[in-house]
Amino acid sequence: MRDEDTYADLTALFASEDRALEAKPFTDGVMGRVRAQGRMRKLLLAVTGVAGALVAASQLPKLLADTVGLDTSITTSIVQAQTDMTALASANPLWLGVAAVVGLSLLAVAAMERV
Repeated sequence: MRDEDTYADLTALFASEDRALEAKPFTDGVMGRVRAQGRMRKLLLAVTGVAGALVAASQLPKLLADTVGLDTSITTSIVQAQTDMTALASANPLWLGVAAVVGLSLLAVAAMERV
């Protein structure tokens, strides 16, 4: 009987300490960082996918030019879009620098990110 009363006092003491240190805020903080890294990876994957699609699309006129019987309007519109983008970039080269810095930053994030 006497031992149970002693342990009851210790249980009450530790119970008050357990209530003071809730696990939920710690878990939410850790899982928040994990979710943020996941969102960053998804964003980076989407951006690199779009960049890859643009590189592939830029090679499309050369590929389609060799195809016999292809409608020339597709090839003409792609070449015209490339010409327009080149003219826009040459009109204000600052945007090329901005795009290069963003691309290098994304490449650095992808290289430093742990899988």
